[in-house]
Amino acid sequence: MWLITAAFGVNNFVSPIIMRQVLTDGSLTAIIALAIYLQFKNGRFDFSGGATMILTAIISGNITYNAGGNVFMFLGLCVAVGVILSLITSVIYSFSHVPVIICTIAVTLVYEAITYLIFDAKGLNIISYEIAKFGKFPFIFIPLVIAILFFLFYSNFTVEGKRGKLLSMGQKSAVNIGIAERKNVISCYLITGIILGLGALVYGSQNIISPQSNLSTSSILFSYIVPVFIGMFLGRASVDAIGITVASVGMAIMNSGLDCLGVGGGGVQQIIFGIFMLAFYAFSGQIDKIKSIFMRKTLKNSI
Repeated sequence: MWLITAAFGVNNFVSPIIMRQVLTDGSLTAIIALAIYLQFKNGRFDFSGGATMILTAIISGNITYNAGGNVFMFLGLCVAVGVILSLITSVIYSFSHVPVIICTIAVTLVYEAITYLIFDAKGLNIISYEIAKFGKFPFIFIPLVIAILFFLFYSNFTVEGKRGKLLSMGQKSAVNIGIAERKNVISCYLITGIILGLGALVYGSQNIISPQSNLSTSSILFSYIVPVFIGMFLGRASVDAIGITVASVGMAIMNSGLDCLGVGGGGVQQIIFGIFMLAFYAFSGQIDKIKSIFMRKTLKNSI
């Protein structure tokens, strides 16, 4: 993007101001993408994450602001409310025996309706820097690191996190061999709630949030889903959490470069973005064939 912007006469792409904004945007994207991927890697496509995050931000932000609290109060409330809402979702899903997509869509509609019923339907608009500090550079790295640590701990150092890989490959088969799906669901939603709470902390610190309806929170959530798929591919070379973080910063770089070129909004950006994603998915989908071709050529040359 630096070379592309320079070719079009933009010479300030690597300026400190732009790089700070790139890291800030990438950090928020990484936190939300980790929450999406944690459910995805455990075999669940959850629509309620965006509603959980938005409702958490509205409740926690207004309580903190009205109480004259600080950023640490906001942090604690976001994590607590995020965990509570996520656990409610997990209990509804576990005991209703309804498919996860249908269940989480219903939960999303309920959580969105609540945004109109609390705090006089004013949403959230934090104007205090002291409360919104964790949404700014460089303090935004604190919730990002916390989210990565919780993700890595659950995925690699807990029994339920490792069993989630079996559930993602086939829930019925995993249950038939003795894995307690309900226990896995609750534990996974617990960690997801913490990460979504951290996402609510940052998102609420950076954005004016209005009451939501008609599954609008799902579009907020899924606007951050692209780094999940890119990160899954990059994670094959290291760790999935690192892959998602790198992918998130990469997408922030791309969006910032398009802004510098004057095509950061509207249809042109979406066309460029769509072409990039199509090319990336096509490449990642054929990577095994590409490897085999290079291996055959290398073997032939060695002979």
